[in-house]
Amino acid sequence: MSRSSKYFLAFAVLVGLFGVAGLTLASRLSPDVTQPIAYPHKTHIDNDLDCLYCHSAAERSIAATIPSVTECMLCHESIIPDHPEVQKVAAFAARGEEIPWVRVYGFPKEADVYFTHKRHVKAGVECQTCHGNVAESTVMRAEVRWTMAKCIDCHLSRQVSIECITCHK
Repeated sequence: MSRSSKYFLAFAVLVGLFGVAGLTLASRLSPDVTQPIAYPHKTHIDNDLDCLYCHSAAERSIAATIPSVTECMLCHESIIPDHPEVQKVAAFAARGEEIPWVRVYGFPKEADVYFTHKRHVKAGVECQTCHGNVAESTVMRAEVRWTMAKCIDCHLSRQVSIECITCHK
């Protein structure tokens, strides 16, 4: 068996194994996640806030992070403070508590994926590539089902390495 055939065989086996991990991920992502506060991404995007305004850590870190309740209140102290959902945000802030958001996206631990938002943002990957059309969402839900094959397809289309070490540490 030639060296390239061995690599292809090993690659095919890994795709199969991690495809199972991808299915596990897909089954864990519920399209109907109930959040503690109804957060309409669409409203914020329609008011000229882009993803990186609230998820600024995505440019410099592994995680995009969710803004603190204090950051939310920087705007909402004066912008629609009487709105029932903003009042919920204000109540968390008054108690000194962070909002207990329910995670929508993530890889299962057993997939052993090292994903960094910073690398993808710097490469010009738009948020909707991985998260779907959040700009039109009034309710956050998993719109994109990530599998290893989907990641590999994206890497191949962008001519990015598909060596295991690229995503798995």
